Amino acid sequence: MVALAGFLACATVSAGPVKVVPVAQGGAFPIVAVDGSMATIVFDASDAEVVATAAQAVSDDIRLITGKSLKLTNTLKGVKCPIIAGTLGRSSLVDTLVAAGKIDVSGVAGKWEAYGLAVVNNPTKEVSRALVAYGSTPRGTAYALFELSRLMGVSPYVWWADVLPQERDALYATAGKTIVGEPSVKFRGIFINDEDWGLTPWAAKNIDSRYNNIGPNTYAKVMELLLRLRANVLWPAMHLCSQAFWDNKDNLPVAKKYDIALGSSHCEQMLRDNEWEWRRYDNNSGTNENWNYVTNKEKIQRYWEERVEESKGFSVMYTLGMRGVHDWGISGYPSTQDKVRGLTEIIAFQRSLIKKHIADPTTVPQIFIPYKEVLEAYNAGLEVPEDVILTWVDDNHGYVRQLPTMSEQKRSGGHGVYYHLSYWGTPADYLWLCSTSPSLISYELVKGYENGIRDLWVINVGDIKPAEAELEFCMDLAWDVNAWQPQKAYEYNRHWAAKTFGEAMADAISGIKLEYYELGAAGKPEHVFGVGYNNAEMNDRIDRYTNLVNKVEALSESVPSRLRDAYFELIEYPVKGAYYMNLMTFRAKQSRSLSHAGHREKALAYAAEAHEAYRMIEHITEKYNIGIANGKWDGIMDSKPRKQPQFFMPETATASSISPYLTPLFEEEFSTVAAADYVASKGSIKEFRGLGIGKSSVTVWPMDYNDYSCDYAKAPYVEYSVPVRAGQNTIEIRCVPSFPIHSGGSLKVAVSVDGGEPVVTSLKTVATEGKWNNTVLQGYNDASVAHIAKEDGCVKVRVLMLNPGIAISEIYTRFPMKM
Repeated sequence: MVALAGFLACATVSAGPVKVVPVAQGGAFPIVAVDGSMATIVFDASDAEVVATAAQAVSDDIRLITGKSLKLTNTLKGVKCPIIAGTLGRSSLVDTLVAAGKIDVSGVAGKWEAYGLAVVNNPTKEVSRALVAYGSTPRGTAYALFELSRLMGVSPYVWWADVLPQERDALYATAGKTIVGEPSVKFRGIFINDEDWGLTPWAAKNIDSRYNNIGPNTYAKVMELLLRLRANVLWPAMHLCSQAFWDNKDNLPVAKKYDIALGSSHCEQMLRDNEWEWRRYDNNSGTNENWNYVTNKEKIQRYWEERVEESKGFSVMYTLGMRGVHDWGISGYPSTQDKVRGLTEIIAFQRSLIKKHIADPTTVPQIFIPYKEVLEAYNAGLEVPEDVILTWVDDNHGYVRQLPTMSEQKRSGGHGVYYHLSYWGTPADYLWLCSTSPSLISYELVKGYENGIRDLWVINVGDIKPAEAELEFCMDLAWDVNAWQPQKAYEYNRHWAAKTFGEAMADAISGIKLEYYELGAAGKPEHVFGVGYNNAEMNDRIDRYTNLVNKVEALSESVPSRLRDAYFELIEYPVKGAYYMNLMTFRAKQSRSLSHAGHREKALAYAAEAHEAYRMIEHITEKYNIGIANGKWDGIMDSKPRKQPQFFMPETATASSISPYLTPLFEEEFSTVAAADYVASKGSIKEFRGLGIGKSSVTVWPMDYNDYSCDYAKAPYVEYSVPVRAGQNTIEIRCVPSFPIHSGGSLKVAVSVDGGEPVVTSLKTVATEGKWNNTVLQGYNDASVAHIAKEDGCVKVRVLMLNPGIAISEIYTRFPMKM
């Protein structure tokens, strides 16, 4: 316990939030004073270990800023300037302050991970002023300490993206009180996945070379990042290349040190990493074939029970059910009804293990992920215990497949979502860069939140490094879902830029990020090879990226030296990588077309541009790995993850391939009308900037859950004036490629031209099948109508939104081909 001095019962500080400033103010608490004197961080030795962990990290942060490290101690004896950190009910020091009326914890006590900061006058007879950081839980106390770091100007990515704070001679906490209530989402965290080309080789080469793999040093950095982001869940790396988290016993103390809840993905039940552990289990006898509960029940039960026993005393959540060893279907149950019966038995056994070794299962966090064939079993009647968190999934490309129904929302266990910012799979990977906008993330996750997904958000971040800003947005949204609703999510770009790079650069960086996301929405850098752009669209994208790169380079001159590595990692590399990928892909394709048409000079010029773009991708990637941060990131960035063909130099025109016959090239003629440029509307139509393939999309918000399929007259709509030309025009209503709100629901629009009979089109797709394979690459789904115009002019196009969840991005018209 902390050795306590005598407490005085007198008033606490004045109102207003605590701030950290470099110059002393009346009533301020000196963290590091201008005369060089320093505060001491004091915490109860009986408090949770994470409090000491966070306290040390904050001391290290202060050293980065001032060059001075604060002393840590478990006693107030002899301390004149204490930063008191403690958890309500676990810290005698904080509890005594509460009992004496020194701090009002009514906004924190009894809440989930809430926390506060307060400057307190005369906390003891010997101390005139203290800064108190307290939490309702140990993690809450850690968040309070890292709140102090944020107020000092320390980014969550101080280590992971080299966002170094501005140096100061002194730091003072202003008189006041900060209360931060419960998060919107109870469990918030990440899944490290597809780590084969970045995190695993980097860790093996650098901070975990002893293990030749991801190990405790890497996980310590990951978990510190999670605390700084106010996250609390980690699904560790689980590919075959990575040693299982639980298999390396040196990892286990790290989990306790940082108090991060350990979980596992949809194919790793009961905290077992099957890729690594089952294959090695029982003298390396495990295979996908004998991962069969019907034929190998006893061994699988023993395998699960060993891990449940081992997990006692850790903060964990258990994934229930069963799938294949990796992302394969469950074996031994041929029909859907067989799967229902089998999964019912399996889940009952898994919960019996929790009861036997841990506690009453209704008090222990568990999740069930209805995915692929398991989703089919769930929809066919599989009954999941009420207290289990049903965890829904997106389509791997950022669009949530289905949301809980009204009856499902009543479950006591609540709901979660597993959402991707990085992905390996069909129709194409995106493992290199991250171009998923805050606007799309907010649109999808807030829809989920409004439909009951409030208990768990897990974000697949791949190797972490390509998705720093986007992950930070996810965690900020999960903490306060009202702060970044879809209508204002685009403003996060400026908010993030200001806190990361400073106010002076915030507007410019925000503009760069918005343009980067808009271009990415219409084709991720990894996906542009598979999108059917016409020639004008390819040229337009190249021009826009060229302007964007020019802005990035011009702004780089203004970046402070301490932030130049961070600027390269967070801004320059992704923008330039996306630019060069588009340039290489398009110029190679255009050079081939020009070659076939006999346009020699231009074909060879475009071929040269493509080759130079390929060379530049290699150049900037080499810089990322060994040219910044003193080589800290050597091996983290791979410009050809999984060696997919789109990353290699495509075929281009050569001098010998040019056709001797010069033929004309026909250009598709078209027009676009922005979604926000409607001339009439009905319903609560809102514009979401940054959502979809244009600058914005429009939708009905708050969502209207009515089905207007049988009553067009009442349906919300937007109407546009759309240019057409004489002849047959094709008018496409391009929409965000989302899914019906609920399983079995519809997603329909009705399109009327000049008051004609509406043409109804379903936008419903099935993930991984059919049209979906195109929509997720190009960033839109479309409803098309043909219109024959007698002459050039404009027509009125009315788009009725018959179901909830439709967001219109643009109206695209293909004009008749001129002969």
